[in-house]
Amino acid sequence: MKKGITVILCTFNGAARLPKTIDHLAAQKVSGDLNWELIVVDNASTDRSSEVVKTLWEQHNNNPRVSLNLALENTPGKLFAFQKGIALAKYEYFIICDDDNWLKADYVQTAFDILEKNMRIGALGGQALAATTSILPYWFKAVQEGYAVGTQAKNTGDVTSKGMLWGAGLSSRTQLYKDMYDDFPSLLIDKNDHRILTAEDSEYCLRLVLKGYQLYYDSRLSLHHYIPDGRLTLTYKNSLFDNFKKANLIIDNYFIAIKYKLNISLLNRIRLTLITPIRYFLASNKQKKYRQRIIMCYLFPFIKPDPTTAKIKAFMNK
Repeated sequence: MKKGITVILCTFNGAARLPKTIDHLAAQKVSGDLNWELIVVDNASTDRSSEVVKTLWEQHNNNPRVSLNLALENTPGKLFAFQKGIALAKYEYFIICDDDNWLKADYVQTAFDILEKNMRIGALGGQALAATTSILPYWFKAVQEGYAVGTQAKNTGDVTSKGMLWGAGLSSRTQLYKDMYDDFPSLLIDKNDHRILTAEDSEYCLRLVLKGYQLYYDSRLSLHHYIPDGRLTLTYKNSLFDNFKKANLIIDNYFIAIKYKLNISLLNRIRLTLITPIRYFLASNKQKKYRQRIIMCYLFPFIKPDPTTAKIKAFMNK
């Protein structure tokens, strides 16, 4: 792929949010030899989001080297929209910029420089400050990570042990993303209602860890995350975390794979081989029993796994 970086912005009815986001993208300060592009994927909006983006970009962008590519994805769900953007990206690296993310002026350049210098980094994240038109509710700080707000680590450095970085501002490698999904589609598609469960960013990071890549946090990467009043209600917060809860049934399986397949010593493996079957039979409820069975699937190759575990194991062995 060409040397440079692609900013992928997915939007659904984001016409009201997009002006500030585009303002900050147009204000990016990059070196003269850094090629970058903006891909905006309209996820079946009904509020003329694409026209808003085109008009704003033409007003702001004075650099003909930075192209705007507008695309349409009619299948609802950010994952589908983002993968459309990835398919269109022409540069080696990419940044996820949600339609409510205001990137710091050096974000594009900094992300490119970090990824260029360290090929072990699979995904790169930064910090986010909340931007609102009102006062944040009393409960917000306790749950701000669920809103992709705050710092993702105390210090700049390797955060692979966390297993994830949030999607807002996430930077990575375009071909690497394709490699993670080409033969193994996301497991986060809810078969009951065909929605894409929240946490597609976590799934990507966990797949990177399973393949031996590093997750990295750098405090120089900074953005403001605009949160409208409608998303600062207890009703919205509860709905958001309910979706996380559903997604965690799958995300936890990835974590178990990492813990019991990759990060386990020989002594610990022997110990777990002896006690996990006992824990399984003595489990006090279905949830605990299910978890112990997943662990046994990673410890004992002869145990038939459930469909999700089978797909993760197949991904690991690819």
